[in-house]
Amino acid sequence: MNDGTKIPKSPRDAALAYAALGIKVFRARRSKAPYANCPRCDKQSSVYTPHRPEECQCQVPTCHGFWAATTDPNLIHKWWTEEPDANIGAPCKLNGWAVLDIDPRNGGHTSFAALEQRVGVLPSTTMAITGGDGLHVFYLSPGFDLPGEPFPGIDFKHNGYVLLAPSVHSSGNRYQWAGDGNRFRMPDVAWPKTLLPRKEKPRIPGQPRRQQSLSGIRRPGKKWTVDALVQHVMDASEGNRNASLYFAACRAHETAEQGALDLYAAETALADAGQAVGLTASETIATIQSAARRTADHTWAAA
Repeated sequence: MNDGTKIPKSPRDAALAYAALGIKVFRARRSKAPYANCPRCDKQSSVYTPHRPEECQCQVPTCHGFWAATTDPNLIHKWWTEEPDANIGAPCKLNGWAVLDIDPRNGGHTSFAALEQRVGVLPSTTMAITGGDGLHVFYLSPGFDLPGEPFPGIDFKHNGYVLLAPSVHSSGNRYQWAGDGNRFRMPDVAWPKTLLPRKEKPRIPGQPRRQQSLSGIRRPGKKWTVDALVQHVMDASEGNRNASLYFAACRAHETAEQGALDLYAAETALADAGQAVGLTASETIATIQSAARRTADHTWAAA
């Protein structure tokens, strides 16, 4: 039986323990936005210079955001010595994972129960309890992209990243591994075949295409949180960073109007996220200000 690896309570020691297992990690803020990792990328530094990740000249090839993920113990020790309370991020695809992210704030538990009723009980595997009282279910990567948000309150995290225990959620609660809370077992179970995207079936000419959700659940309006907004920006593809930041900033204003989100906290976190993915400070500010001037579309706001 695999008893797993006991993970220390100190973020630095925990990050080193994951790295020793071959898991690539990076530093993340409480908002989930990654830190910049060299003086030229740090807005508080006297030598800060706005630039895109691919233009960074710090001689660390993976300096920015979750591109910074590494197993180098010297670099990890340096990062967490600089920021002892930094959260521990881990990119999914780069570590060979695909993660089922269940968020109760958006109906994830209900969707998960309906999903298992439809496709059967999913294979047992490594699980983590998130600081938001959700669940991360870790499987091996299927080797190709998965849809991001197939059901209400459920994300398939593959291109993005997750936080690892003992990271702290914005609520103040810590992430912990299922079981005794601090014992990690390396995922070794394949992504469930029942959750693989269906191949397109041949259609009779002239017959309309039917759109059917795997779970049969109709998606309501998404309840946006600061964490979810930051994650949306960080998951953006290279050519879609500005558009993703604009979308997230618009959702922040609309959700804040309903009193369901702190707008200042959201804009601050989005500014960090925008620069973490390579937008300049001026691009980030201009995009967020443009979103503030946009007429609200309440069909996207929190329900």
